[in-house]
Amino acid sequence: MRVRALAAISVMTPLVAVMTMLIRVPIPATQGYFNFGDSAVVLVGMLFGPYVGFVSGGLGSALADVLSNYTFYAPITFAAKGLEGFVVAVAFERLRKRSRLLSYSCGPIGGLFMISSYFVFEYVFFGLGGALSELPFNVLQAVFGSAIAYILYGLVHPMLARAAR
Repeated sequence: MRVRALAAISVMTPLVAVMTMLIRVPIPATQGYFNFGDSAVVLVGMLFGPYVGFVSGGLGSALADVLSNYTFYAPITFAAKGLEGFVVAVAFERLRKRSRLLSYSCGPIGGLFMISSYFVFEYVFFGLGGALSELPFNVLQAVFGSAIAYILYGLVHPMLARAAR
């Protein structure tokens, strides 16, 4: 593992956890919660690539679940948010080469993986009604998280690029 990746993981994992825990709106039907952690997961994937996106996105989000007494969700959160961070990073790297405008679809692409992962999990544990009741919240998380991440990327990326020189 490269030192830069390890440093990014050690800083970004707690950032994802804090962003996830900052605002939580409980969803009684599934004992889950709405949060803004997706903004950090998407941002980390865009800034640091698939490996850091997966580890920090998954571990930071799962850590937030454990620290917030939503431990039941931690394993699926690790997989869903880690996959989201990985997919966002891969999509961003490939789409950015084609068009800056096209690269803005990476958040929703990663969000689809997060949404479908949670939907299957909630369908298994809570039935179709429970999975459907949380679906709109997961869609909103993906949409708002992507929008916030794009704004933050525009602010943070130039500073990181200057610091890397």
